[in-house]
Amino acid sequence: MAAHKALLAFLPRAGGEYARTRNYDYGSMQRENVSMLSPWIRLRLLSEWQILNAVLQVHSRSSASKFIDEVCWRTYWKGWLELRPSVWEDYLVELAKDRERCEKNIGYMQMIEARSGIAAMDAWTSELIETGYLHNHARMWYASIWIHTLKLPWTLGAEFFLRHLLDGDVASNTLSWRWVAGLHTLGKSYLAQKSNICKFTAGRLEVNIPLATESALVETGQRITEPGKLPSHDESIPNGRIGLLIHEEDLSAVDWLSDSCELVAVAGLLSPAAYRKYGIEESVIKFRSDCMRSGLTEKAEIFSCPNKFAEWAYIQNLDAVLMAEVPVGICKDVILDLESSLAARGIKIIKRRHWWDTHLYPAAGAGFFNFKKSIPSALEKLMQT
Repeated sequence: MAAHKALLAFLPRAGGEYARTRNYDYGSMQRENVSMLSPWIRLRLLSEWQILNAVLQVHSRSSASKFIDEVCWRTYWKGWLELRPSVWEDYLVELAKDRERCEKNIGYMQMIEARSGIAAMDAWTSELIETGYLHNHARMWYASIWIHTLKLPWTLGAEFFLRHLLDGDVASNTLSWRWVAGLHTLGKSYLAQKSNICKFTAGRLEVNIPLATESALVETGQRITEPGKLPSHDESIPNGRIGLLIHEEDLSAVDWLSDSCELVAVAGLLSPAAYRKYGIEESVIKFRSDCMRSGLTEKAEIFSCPNKFAEWAYIQNLDAVLMAEVPVGICKDVILDLESSLAARGIKIIKRRHWWDTHLYPAAGAGFFNFKKSIPSALEKLMQT
């Protein structure tokens, strides 16, 4: 499997070498300094705990600390949004308004078509569209120039990334753009600098316009909310015929939920229609569909709409469907439709959260550095399992 081969190839570089070179963007043909695992982590075809367990078999915690932090940033973003789901809802409202307002904005159209005339931005836009990937440092530079220099709505930039990134994730992508804009940590934004771009692209890319030296005043209708409480997902599994549902937010569930009870059937659900509603590129949809197929047995069916899955569950005479919880985002709407379809057929949905998320999500109520205090205990538990 490509994901596991990529992990094995990266493991020797996950320690000091990664820490020294990770910030350099050498271009799409030279990515050995970063893991390139993010598209598979996004789907948990490679889970955070699986990757870190493999890394800690090769490196000490101290030598691999930068990579450990990088992997755990994903868990932090996911947990932060789970504690504040209204941030995604507010984003969608604001996005709709900005899209209507900027529908014919020439600068916006030139940006997303790689015709801005800004050499570095056009290079990154082209790379994003062609490969579905950008180096993390480049994502920060891009968002900063988009927001603070060009003064384009941050929501449209976040949407543009989410449409094209193979690792595009509602939490990581939306909250990262908010952070650059100065909305995540109030009073703190990120300003790209020419010297930084020149250094970390090894002089490869040029920004041929003056860059903002002050943060743009970003107007937003988003509510600043305190972290809420996570649902417990501790409902008991009933007696009877239980099926397992695998969705694209956690393909690892085929492993960690299989021992929860005796399962009589397993199937996947991935809705291309739900992705297309958000303008997600066909190449991204195909990648995720292929990953789901690779993570399931050949006999397991994969359904493209909730009602078809519900019909299958009824034919299988299931009493309940077991699944990993679905985080805030596109897939959540699909599962809400599925719950209605299953309920109409007298079939319950039972949700579970992996212990990794149960342990770390509650620590994501504030900033990452506070969250980071909970990582060592998660790693201790990981090494004991």
